[in-house]
Amino acid sequence: MKQTLILVFLLLAASAVSHAAEPTLLKRTIYITPQKFLRYWKNPKAAEPEYNTNTWYPRVKFDVIGPVPDGAKYFVEFDRPNGTPWVTVDMFTPRIGDDEIESIKPASLDSSIEEKKAIPESGIFPFRIKYQTSSGTTTLFNGKFSVVMSTLDQSIPENKGRKEFVVDYDWHLPISYIWLNPIQDYEVPYLSTWVCLKGNVPSDSVESFLFYNGKQIAQIQNTTYSRKEELTSGSNEPHHRYTIVQTDFQLVRGFDNSSNKSNHASMFFLDKNPGEYEVRIMRKGTLSRSIKFTVGRDGKIVDTGFAKAANLGGVRMIFPASISGTLDGTINRDAWQTQALFYNPLAGFSVP
Repeated sequence: MKQTLILVFLLLAASAVSHAAEPTLLKRTIYITPQKFLRYWKNPKAAEPEYNTNTWYPRVKFDVIGPVPDGAKYFVEFDRPNGTPWVTVDMFTPRIGDDEIESIKPASLDSSIEEKKAIPESGIFPFRIKYQTSSGTTTLFNGKFSVVMSTLDQSIPENKGRKEFVVDYDWHLPISYIWLNPIQDYEVPYLSTWVCLKGNVPSDSVESFLFYNGKQIAQIQNTTYSRKEELTSGSNEPHHRYTIVQTDFQLVRGFDNSSNKSNHASMFFLDKNPGEYEVRIMRKGTLSRSIKFTVGRDGKIVDTGFAKAANLGGVRMIFPASISGTLDGTINRDAWQTQALFYNPLAGFSVP
């Protein structure tokens, strides 16, 4: 009996170690952008392509938290809208240590090869992110993304009659993230927020405000982007640009687990101030986003549960963002209902 219990304990311990050794795909960091060409190779072995024909090839990247061992490999499979296989993109996969974050990007960016696989199609494209080790291959993510053909600004002479392929990320716009950011100090983490804006967003046009029970407690002017992504890669049209704005409220901390609390006496602590909070993002002095969250009596941000249900990975929580003003231009306000997280909609999510 004693030997049996020891064996069970060892098996459980081995299982825990094995589980802990798995890398984490941060799904919020998946970005697919079109690499565009003006030629179409119907047959890659042909002597010449069709000229003056818009085509595109998928560029993809995402972040993972280690460990990733030597010899492991990420790759992404793309299908055409009709479901037939299109291309497989091998990703450069370095060795990654425990709890280290790395961006995973294509192993090759050879446009001469990509051009011969590029296609002139728009529509909804399925894709799969896969992870391969000596133990086998695992599908980490199944999704789809929408590619549309957009007319360029016809007021510019050289754009006359021209169109380009863009990835439609309107589903990003009402999805925001809030978390206690441990990057600089995990013992006294500050509050960070993440929103997606559409249109032209100069860095000096954004201000972020934090309110507690209706009273302003923090203001960040001319927000510095800690992450800025042109999600539709190569689009010069403001109505198809998407910009990620991350605001770090460094004087607003979640808690203080440091040994010398006098170092942070001037800071505002969420765990000492339960109640209702609101983040307001202003663009050119106009309200653009509003995000509301609550800190409970236990001193913790009340989690909506959307990120956990989606197995998002990481510490960020998902909150709905109310969209205001007209600076986002023409948008599909309902895209999130079916297209969120690459056609993996969030159960129970709703936008104010």
